[in-house]
Amino acid sequence: MDLMITSKVLEAIKGGVLLEVQADDLKVQAYIVISNVDMAVVEALVPMSVFESGAQVHVAGVEALGDGTEQVVQVLENMDPDDIVVFLCENAVVYAESLAVLGLKH
Repeated sequence: MDLMITSKVLEAIKGGVLLEVQADDLKVQAYIVISNVDMAVVEALVPMSVFESGAQVHVAGVEALGDGTEQVVQVLENMDPDDIVVFLCENAVVYAESLAVLGLKH
C-alpha cells in the first residue's frame, strides 16, 4: 500500500519531535526519538493522560537503515484515527530516514 504521508512538527521533545501525521485519511500523533527500544522511554515521553484516555499507543523500534521505510509504513497501516505511535530510532541516521518517510526533511 502506498500512503501519501505528510507531517508537521507539534513540538520538540527530548531526543526528537512530536508530529501530527496525516497518512491518506488517517490522522495520528507520532513521537519520534533517537533511543533504544525501552518502555521506560515511552512512559517518559507520552503523558499519563494519554494512557488514561484509552487511546491506543503503538510502539515501534526502528533499527535497520533501509528497513525504516517499511517499518514506519507498516505501523501506520495498522493504526486507527487518533491513535498515538512512538518510533524509537536506534541512531541519528535511522531517525533522519524515518522523518523523511513521515514527510519531513531533517
